[in-house]
Amino acid sequence: MVLTSEQITNLLSDEGLLVESPANEGVFQTISYNSKQVEADALFIVKGQLPDAYLREALQKGATGIIAQTSIDLSEVAVPVWYVEDSLAAMSILSMAYYDYPQQSLNLIGVTGTKGKTSTTYMIYDILKHATNHQIALSSTISQITGPAPENHYRAHLTTPESLDLFKLMREAVDNGMTAMVMEVSSQAFKKQRVYGLRYNVGIFLNISPDHVGENEHPTFEDYLAHKMMMIDHSDQIILNTQSEHFSELITRATELIPRDGIWLYGEDQEDGVRPDLAFETQSANLSGSNFDLIETDQQAHRLAIQGNYDLDLPGDFNESNATAAALASRLVGADPEAIRAGLAEVQIPGRMQMFTTKTHGTIYVDYAHNYASIAALLKFVRSNEHVEVLRVVVGAPGNKGVSRRPGIGKALSEGADIAILTADDPQFEDSEVIADEIQKNIVNSKVQVLREMDRRNAIRQAITNSKENDVTVLAAKGLDEYQKIGGIDTPYENDWNIAKQVVSELEN
Repeated sequence: MVLTSEQITNLLSDEGLLVESPANEGVFQTISYNSKQVEADALFIVKGQLPDAYLREALQKGATGIIAQTSIDLSEVAVPVWYVEDSLAAMSILSMAYYDYPQQSLNLIGVTGTKGKTSTTYMIYDILKHATNHQIALSSTISQITGPAPENHYRAHLTTPESLDLFKLMREAVDNGMTAMVMEVSSQAFKKQRVYGLRYNVGIFLNISPDHVGENEHPTFEDYLAHKMMMIDHSDQIILNTQSEHFSELITRATELIPRDGIWLYGEDQEDGVRPDLAFETQSANLSGSNFDLIETDQQAHRLAIQGNYDLDLPGDFNESNATAAALASRLVGADPEAIRAGLAEVQIPGRMQMFTTKTHGTIYVDYAHNYASIAALLKFVRSNEHVEVLRVVVGAPGNKGVSRRPGIGKALSEGADIAILTADDPQFEDSEVIADEIQKNIVNSKVQVLREMDRRNAIRQAITNSKENDVTVLAAKGLDEYQKIGGIDTPYENDWNIAKQVVSELEN
């Protein structure tokens, strides 16, 4: 895998990104955007305004060519420089070429939405494991999987990787014999060009609600929605939830770009006069999962031939909606009803709706729920499926991102908790106490007791220790994360599940 100077110039020019190219006939053996990972004969991509020290490090380590935006003056640099309109878009175009366009050998399914992306992605992954004989790759908030061997399983650092890392994962997946890939696609992935030039065989738009609005993310909800809707622009077929907020905007955009037989609607029932092509109906549900029917409501849906009864090995009626989207997407890339049935019956999502019951300290839930919609749905589910005397929720919010979700967390606690224990959750460069202030001022229900413990381990210990037999403790937002992001450093953290298990073991043994 190499890139020549001529290839770089032609690729950038063809995409309309090139502003100025050097007179150079070099060959580049590697590409990097991280100065610490630069090797000899590397093309170094400057993602934005780069500190001089990092640029010097890249050159010292062997960078022999640079991609940079026109706002950066590199006239004193001795190596060739390509100036471009957008270095992030350029990185995606060059990365896919460097890795020889691996996406062309994969059935690609992209999943976006404010909540449910990870769950839906894992459902599709488990279905397609059956349908493809394990030839399915995955990219999610939790992990990336490019093959069956342990060394092909990676911990994720972003919901959607940077384009260079994403195409590297795809190339590895193709080399490992994978024929399909399902991936979470965040609004930031579109905003920061991580999937620039990529097209999905099937795209899924689960839902939209206020989130990810803040200094380092989207300036407004309108900007957030606009970038989410780019999933429609980049999909050959699109799956839309008729019960999503802003559905009228979604369907308008879809009908402008995609033929009707490539637009698939799903939902629990008719919503504002819009009938889903594929509907779902709960038959039974308990704490371990549910049983539901898929119902084909029109001629388009009859083409699917997946109408019938299904078991889902996940609790929560909201997961039946996600399962319907997963079944639809999997069918569109070739899964048969038997594979759909088998995948949904055994799906497990690390850190999602995991629960265990203790002898004397009630029931404990661990879930990644991290905004109003997901926390409210989780607490509603707990209330409706458990006899709860006291519901304690341990939760915080990240620093330097998702500032807009903090009021929503407070609102969800105000509606569903008895005791809220506010704690740290990846504070980064912010003060956890200040973040807690922003959550607490939106807990307007005077019946909700608010406590604070910024050491997350101690907060969990406090919640479980004070719980009685019929109480429920919800540990929200971090799931199985094994790091706390503090001051720019990934600080090891045992994860909520393991800490809860340790506390219970100490209390009851």
